[in-house]
Amino acid sequence: MRIECVSGDIRSVTADMIVVNLFEGAGRPDGATAAVDSAIGGTIAGAIRDGDFGGKVGETLFLRPARGLSSPRILVVGLGKKEKFTADAARQAALPAMKTAKKLKLGTVASVVHGAGAEGVAPRVAARFASLGAALSSFEYDRYKGEKGHRISRWLFVERDAKALPEVRAGVTYGARLGEAINWGRALVSAPPAELRPDDLARAARKVGAGLGSGASDRVRVRVLGVPELTALQAGGILAVGKGSQAPPRLIAAEYRGAGKGEPWIALVGKGVTFDTGGISLKKWEGMEKMKYDMAGGAGMLATLRACAALGIRRNIVAVVPAAENMPSGAAYRPGDVLRMMSGKTVEILSTDAEGRLLLADAMEYAVRNYKPKAMIDAATLTGACIVALGSVNVGMMGNDESLLARMKEASASSGEKAWELPLHEEYLEQIKSEIGDLKNIGGAEAGTITAGYFLKEFAGETPWIHLDIAGTAWFEKEKRGYAPGPSGVPVRLLVEYLDEGGKSKAT
Repeated sequence: MRIECVSGDIRSVTADMIVVNLFEGAGRPDGATAAVDSAIGGTIAGAIRDGDFGGKVGETLFLRPARGLSSPRILVVGLGKKEKFTADAARQAALPAMKTAKKLKLGTVASVVHGAGAEGVAPRVAARFASLGAALSSFEYDRYKGEKGHRISRWLFVERDAKALPEVRAGVTYGARLGEAINWGRALVSAPPAELRPDDLARAARKVGAGLGSGASDRVRVRVLGVPELTALQAGGILAVGKGSQAPPRLIAAEYRGAGKGEPWIALVGKGVTFDTGGISLKKWEGMEKMKYDMAGGAGMLATLRACAALGIRRNIVAVVPAAENMPSGAAYRPGDVLRMMSGKTVEILSTDAEGRLLLADAMEYAVRNYKPKAMIDAATLTGACIVALGSVNVGMMGNDESLLARMKEASASSGEKAWELPLHEEYLEQIKSEIGDLKNIGGAEAGTITAGYFLKEFAGETPWIHLDIAGTAWFEKEKRGYAPGPSGVPVRLLVEYLDEGGKSKAT
């Protein structure tokens, strides 16, 4: 779907449907909505007056006016209460419009930029979020469906103010590029596990810069390490997790050089378990089919790198993704085993279903050794305990550097992807100390998310580091906060906001 910004009056734009909006409790239309309503004889005002439409979040009013516009259909979307409006509400407004357009099998949709100027949201920012919403709501994984879902061909954002047009256009471009990269990662998470084993994920990673244009793709390089290289590196965690499967593990290192050669690296480390049975510590069968999403952290880090390249973000970034299948077999690692990790630390295995932290520990060591990053961030669908603690609203966040945590909190507030800090107090270390090794890979029933985070902290060393547990936010079972059911693409929006430092990329 092409997402564009055009200059003009939405009343005279030719499209299959135009989209305008209303704040809850407004009483009457204003702005572009008022102009459209005047052109069609006050139908929207009448619907508000009669109680047919109130502007609540997600609420829509569909009209087929007989006159007054160049487009035959109008959709009015609710934005909720004006005093609660945020830029992310502009993103969420796209999904109901997209659902209506798909249902009607429309080709072109023209929309105003929702909420531009409202509650201090700058037009450029509103345009970025609205465009991002259009891109994300267009995602549909229908590869195996005989009858494919309908695809909208064009989504136009219409801006009447000539002075605001450059800013709005820049925002639309930014949101479209970011959305494309997120959808690229969401497609990886959606793929059946038999089609995305570790070597398949590595092949996909080699194409992370494809289609971005020579200027962006030339700055992307990908290296893939196989079993011989991992053996030489003594990557005991990655090798142990992967040896129960016929598909050998891989370590992916994708580099994007957006800054000068002497500039420091930011390391993004993402869990890439392409399917997780739990290994010898076998999971229950209910819901195991969803364990294809256990590589969402790895897909998210690769998608973040793709977004940074597409946006021209001036950073040197490496995405390190350890990829493995966690399977039970005669060759699989066992509870009771002691692994020697790449760092030299030893880990006693109590549960083979706590495999992600083993992969991440080796990948973090690889990133520190080879890139000496000034900051390192990992993301993983790591613990069910995080879902118990924070549900599907917040990413669990932990780290060893206060300034880095503060910056990530700012990025969370700006991006709309919520992250909540959990404590890494030294007392939690006691739960993961082993009697026969340096560490245990689980710390018992208490504070499961935090003890997993503390385990990773032991491998971050002195590098400023943040851990993001995305177990509850990487996949939605039902429509939620502007996302259709399925993979969300978390935490790409959060990380791009952090990496771009307030919009210094070329796209803005």
